[in-house]
Amino acid sequence: MLLEYLNVNSIHILPKAKNWEDVSFELLRKMEEGPFKNDLQNRIQSFPNSLFGDLGPHILIPHFRSVHIKTPEVFLFLIPQGILMGERFVQLVVFQIIPETQPSLHLRLLHGLSSLLPQIFDELLKCNSESKVLSVVQRGESDMKPSYKNLNQSQIAFELQTDLQNGLNHSEAKVRLKTFGKNAIEKEKSTPVIWKLIRSFFSLFAVLLWVATALCFVPGVDMPELGIAIFVVVVINGIFSFFQESKSDHAVEALRKLLAQDCPVIREGVTTTVPADEIVPGDLIVLSEGDIVPADCRIIESEDVEVDNSSLTGESTSARRYKSDSEIVLQGKFLWLEMPNILFAGSSLIKGKAKAIVFGTGQSTEIGQIAGITSKIKREESPLQKQLRQTVISISIFAFVIGIVFLILGYLVAGLSFVQAFIFFIGIFVANVPEGLLPTVTLSLALGVSRMAKRNAILKDLSSVETLGCTTVICSDKTGTLTQNQMRVIEVYFDSSSLTPQELEKKEGNQVFLSCGYHCNNASLEPTPFGDPTELALLYLSQGRLKDTKGKRIYTNAFESVRKRMSVVVKSDNFTTAYAKGGPVEILSICTHVYENGSVVLLDETKRSNLKKASDYSASQGYRVLSFAYKLVNEENPSWGQDSIESNMVYLGHCCLADPVRPKVPEAIAKCHTAGIRILMVTGDHPLTAESVGRSIGIGGESPVVITGVELDKMNDASLREWIRKGEPIFARVSPSQKLRIVTMLQGLGEIVAVTGDGVNDGPALKKADIGIAMGKRGTEVAKEAARMIIVDDDFATIVDAIEEGRGVFDNIRKFSAYVLNSNPQELIPFLLWALIPGFPLLMTVMGVLAVDVGTDLIPAMGLGAEPPEKGIMFRAPRNRNEKLISIRFILRSYLVEGMILFFSCLATYFYFVYTECNGVLPLSPKGLNMAEANSIYLQSLTAFFFPTITVQIANVLCKRSRTESVFQMDLFSNKIIWIGIGFSLFLCSIFFYTDLSTIYYFAPVPMHVYVFAFHGTVVMVVYSEIVKYFRRKRFNRI
Repeated sequence: MLLEYLNVNSIHILPKAKNWEDVSFELLRKMEEGPFKNDLQNRIQSFPNSLFGDLGPHILIPHFRSVHIKTPEVFLFLIPQGILMGERFVQLVVFQIIPETQPSLHLRLLHGLSSLLPQIFDELLKCNSESKVLSVVQRGESDMKPSYKNLNQSQIAFELQTDLQNGLNHSEAKVRLKTFGKNAIEKEKSTPVIWKLIRSFFSLFAVLLWVATALCFVPGVDMPELGIAIFVVVVINGIFSFFQESKSDHAVEALRKLLAQDCPVIREGVTTTVPADEIVPGDLIVLSEGDIVPADCRIIESEDVEVDNSSLTGESTSARRYKSDSEIVLQGKFLWLEMPNILFAGSSLIKGKAKAIVFGTGQSTEIGQIAGITSKIKREESPLQKQLRQTVISISIFAFVIGIVFLILGYLVAGLSFVQAFIFFIGIFVANVPEGLLPTVTLSLALGVSRMAKRNAILKDLSSVETLGCTTVICSDKTGTLTQNQMRVIEVYFDSSSLTPQELEKKEGNQVFLSCGYHCNNASLEPTPFGDPTELALLYLSQGRLKDTKGKRIYTNAFESVRKRMSVVVKSDNFTTAYAKGGPVEILSICTHVYENGSVVLLDETKRSNLKKASDYSASQGYRVLSFAYKLVNEENPSWGQDSIESNMVYLGHCCLADPVRPKVPEAIAKCHTAGIRILMVTGDHPLTAESVGRSIGIGGESPVVITGVELDKMNDASLREWIRKGEPIFARVSPSQKLRIVTMLQGLGEIVAVTGDGVNDGPALKKADIGIAMGKRGTEVAKEAARMIIVDDDFATIVDAIEEGRGVFDNIRKFSAYVLNSNPQELIPFLLWALIPGFPLLMTVMGVLAVDVGTDLIPAMGLGAEPPEKGIMFRAPRNRNEKLISIRFILRSYLVEGMILFFSCLATYFYFVYTECNGVLPLSPKGLNMAEANSIYLQSLTAFFFPTITVQIANVLCKRSRTESVFQMDLFSNKIIWIGIGFSLFLCSIFFYTDLSTIYYFAPVPMHVYVFAFHGTVVMVVYSEIVKYFRRKRFNRI
């Protein structure tokens, strides 16, 4: 608060000051020449007449708002000897100067300073240096209670320069509209879609391929078919890259939609309806049941107001709001959002009506500040996007450098012409770059998205699928995610016993208990449930259990925050009964008897103490506790006064209400712990409630550590870092900025953070998280737009299912990456043999390379991407965020083991063809590699070398479905895409060999026995894979 705007340079200790002029001179001396200083000089003489009072006789807070500054300016003057100002002896002066457009901040600071300064005044007087003043202020802000003192209505009217009866006049409203701007949230700037599309075609990988494409058309090279083929590859990769990475953020736009469209406003004493975006600070607005609050405002009149603040605070229950001029409206530490006489933009009135003075509009509202925080957060690339970018860059640079090296060697050492050397360079480059990797990754992610959708998880961008897989911490909201967001009676205390609702049905005398909850109630279940969630829970308790519901309410004493209870009088056929419900202490205070053992007995002090202990115990378990009482009244002499009804009543017992835990959550939490994932509950709800829920579902162990928002504010970054480094602390009563701080600090510790949320207050944290998860049923549009994933059923267990899918996706990407890279040696080595061994023919053309990379390998690789997660995947620890998708070791294993099996199978089939069909004479490449002059026997030799690529990759794709399970034990035909891919690969071979495409890809048919021989590689690959899996299973079993 004050500390945020105070520093050593703005603190001044004036031991020699004798009057107000000395203080004002010192203030002006610090100012630079300009409009602001002139403004301050003009106002400074009027300060004594516009001082904020009630801070004691020794403290002044001169303040005003200025159009000449953009950020708040606060100056603290400590005057140990004091100065006389009229009859006041002043020793502390705090100048507060706020930008003209921020009256909301202006009032909030005044509320805070009015509580802080009197509490630290004596300690400040002992300070002899500016640094000590800062220390006192810091300590005071941590310890001060209450957090805010209340300004009375006349002070609010003075600060906002408005009339509490007649509101603003029309001309002043127009002036303020120009000054403060429209009551709307600013639009967020975003990158145009067309620019994102263009950018997708000019990555480093794409630029290198563009260069290769252009060079294919250079005179002398004359390889237009290759140029066109590479061009198609670039376009395909660019499109897939765009679809993978493009995502527009509309979180701020969704916030804009939360604000009301129009609102009744009193101007010049007349109530008129104006567009909500024309409301200005100082306007007097009228609100009633069902209205959306259009701006932050202070209640000046209220009647039984309850508001839904859940989108801002995360609380599952409605909040009562009321007019109050008391200096202290809440005791202890609390958040600004909890001020009971303030309504915030975006919340809605569940019931009641109110008049209120607007003090915050547009970006100055709480919801506007959330929008500001959200729009400033830039989405970071997902771990997979970073890995893919690094992988593509590394492979592209590697391929380019190797290509250049061999171009020089081919030209200077091997004696190739420059054109031949250049063709060699293109071949080396294209052979090393896995052109099909990006399309395959994208399609695999899309399949993962599809599978998750079937499990009630909707992903908004593809790369988030994999991010889930390496999640190490989940920051979960409580209400509606871990719990059902349906307040229910969990337990009742009746007739000296704690009972479940089912046990209550069998208890003698239960009808009077159920009648109290049913009749002392303003909610309704028909035609659809409507009303306060707590009162709805009481109706659900009586539903099907209460036999007689015909009673007619004839009088009501509405709930009031001071009394903390309500009472009604109900007339039935035989009796007229008064019922009351409220807080246990408040209900006990109006009771003289208690229902016990089927009869009414006197309520003595021992019984009263025992009943209070019982209700206190229930409250300590995190339940919301409501007590019931009743008495029979005489209708013939009705005296329906509040005191006559709420006295001499019979205490019945109390209800324990809670938001029940979702059935699948405890099992899902245990599954997360097994998988090495920590769960931090971060909620706006009450600490006791959060602790109770955490304990019941296994978060934080038997004795969870609960940290409140107030305690969080006191912590420096080092302390908070230690709390969240390990374990599972529960955070309760937290604000949006605090939730964002927790997420940011976890990311700073290297964690991959998933955040769940449903409200406006969750927007910044959802956007900042590595994977933001919004609730589909009850989530606001703001949360859904800020998140990357939406849970359709709002169930935490679905998140765990999605994490399992995410881990499976990363495994699958590894599998098909290895599968795709396995063919690189078979594509690369022929160019090396051709360049380095004089007279050795080229066994694989560049067109053949492309036929494999974006042809025969593509759909089988997609099939690997469609594999479900392997058994036991949730028993592994989360993947380290620094673990590379494709490491050097991974590439070497793919090249030097499986890759060499493939190459030697191709080479063996080639020599088999040479031996059987060419009498052992190698068919020579055409002169200058002019494929138009290639003879049929050479084209057949290319087919003989090419076809084993398909046969070996058939075994490769089947074996790579599992790292440990034998190919002979798995369900071979469960993955239809793989078999479609195998069939498609063989189909491509047939049209490459037997149709006119053979003239483009440079193949020719070979005898059937050559095709059959090529399947030897299938056997070799299966045998090798089975041996590796056998030893891998033995190693895992030992672990």
